[in-house]
Amino acid sequence: MNYKTKGIVLKRMNFGEADRILTILTERFGKIKAIARGVRKGRSKLAGSLEPFMLLNLQLHEGKTFFTITGSEIELEFSEIHTELKKTSQAFYIAELVDKFLPEHQKSDEVSNLLVRAFEYLNDDKKSLLLRIFELKIIEASGFHPELYECVYCKEKLVEGNNFWDAVEGGAVCNDCQSKNHHGKNISNELIKLFRLIEKSDFVVLERLNIDKKLELEAEDILNRYIQSVLEREVKSRGFMELVNLGS
Repeated sequence: MNYKTKGIVLKRMNFGEADRILTILTERFGKIKAIARGVRKGRSKLAGSLEPFMLLNLQLHEGKTFFTITGSEIELEFSEIHTELKKTSQAFYIAELVDKFLPEHQKSDEVSNLLVRAFEYLNDDKKSLLLRIFELKIIEASGFHPELYECVYCKEKLVEGNNFWDAVEGGAVCNDCQSKNHHGKNISNELIKLFRLIEKSDFVVLERLNIDKKLELEAEDILNRYIQSVLEREVKSRGFMELVNLGS
């Protein structure tokens, strides 16, 4: 069977002498693996149109193990992502989160739209809080919705004060329960409010929020701990992204 679908290449791996196996988030089939035959040959018609982090119009043939890519046209190139190393490293991180959180063949319009919006904002320099917003949104879209309104232990409504964050249980913990269970690290009232705002809003939050560096670093630390707890592994591209940031 032959199909047409939009898709974004998340990662690629050389295969054989001239082929590549691509992991692609497609609009029609969710996350799939597809083989691009002969794409590493200089004369291949597919060369240049199957790079990661582009929105593509794909033609696919469904085989027993993989789809085979028979045609590809670029719809959105996101050129700045491919020419600026810092943006490239962040795109690798965003794509790896999608790959890790989304099971193969699971279709998700929410995740597909989220990925395109993230690349649009990254490409256009609207980067304030972009990664934190994407992290929280991909966590929620994958079914690991963090508890931001009630204590994960006693289920009582959170009140402003000395609250904590439990990455294992996936949410906020009140002071009384933390004293009993000794689980979790401090989380500021400002960060709980920020997470609630992000949860209810879209990427337009980027255009109107202005937070201090201390709160941004707290958000990064809390979400990194939660992601590692959910995935039970580190996100490899995070190290590359941090290395690039140190050099910039």
